[in-house]
Amino acid sequence: MIYKWWRHYTQLQWERKILWTAAGISLVPIVAAFLWQSSAPTPAQAGSTDEAASIDTFIPKGHVLIPIDVINNEALDSIVGRFAMVDLFHGEGPTQRPVARNVRLLRAPQNPSHFAILVPDREADSVMKFGGSFTVIVKRMGGSGTEFVKGKTKTKRKVVYDGGA
Repeated sequence: MIYKWWRHYTQLQWERKILWTAAGISLVPIVAAFLWQSSAPTPAQAGSTDEAASIDTFIPKGHVLIPIDVINNEALDSIVGRFAMVDLFHGEGPTQRPVARNVRLLRAPQNPSHFAILVPDREADSVMKFGGSFTVIVKRMGGSGTEFVKGKTKTKRKVVYDGGA
């Protein structure tokens, strides 16, 4: 049957060949979308239990997962996927203090607007003492290990006078 169509196609004038070729090419995305949608799992097949059960596999030995409130979570929704490397800051505005650098941030699978951080057991208390609200700055993945900021850093002030000498 395909041979018969091919023979008929080769006998057409070039204008009709172009039209039939364009029609065939335009049908490819429609057929592909139909096949892809029929093979995509339904929500019942996708099963949230599989993803919810696997959240504990993200926690390595000697680490804990601490749920946090992210002050700038609306901004993160459009740029962060399931994981991110971030810096944590406590407070808002000019009074922000750094808490930790290069911390892994995980998005909650059951509620994507909630986040948690993965920290070593021994450093959990230093994060918890600041409460649960943090400002998050996204960093490049693959950076160095987690660093916790200890104590206050002194800033040097410099006075500059502008005037004639």
